[in-house]
Amino acid sequence: MRALLCALLATCVVGQATALGREVGYGETREQFASLRQVLDCGSWKIGENHGDLRLLRYSQYGQDLIFVDRIAPDEAGTTWRVEQGYGFAEVNNDHAELSFARLSCSSDGATRVTVEGLAENGHEQSDWQIRIDLNLDSGTYRYDASPAE
Repeated sequence: MRALLCALLATCVVGQATALGREVGYGETREQFASLRQVLDCGSWKIGENHGDLRLLRYSQYGQDLIFVDRIAPDEAGTTWRVEQGYGFAEVNNDHAELSFARLSCSSDGATRVTVEGLAENGHEQSDWQIRIDLNLDSGTYRYDASPAE
């Protein structure tokens, strides 16, 4: 019985960031164009011979803000832009997180790295957090950091 309780407690502690909600994915949100509230130019990217632009998207959906990074590129004719890849962030794109973003910014190293920074207000706790996301476009992995705003 003790082992079962310990296992349940460990599960709660490890999964507490998303325990009450689910991650809202890129595909679900991009179908809600009217919910798009902000687009920021993050610079450019280059992977091998492929290249294009990066943009940060802030949506207002489910009573909160959601953020995504788009990697876009021109088609072969160079006349139309298309989304090569969309990236979402589980820590902030949870449908129960109640986050609102301010002072968002993003930048690129011109190749495979993007940095997103901003102020997130947590509606549950009425607290402000400085967030930073370092995204690797090549692998799709990212590092998320949040610290109390001063």
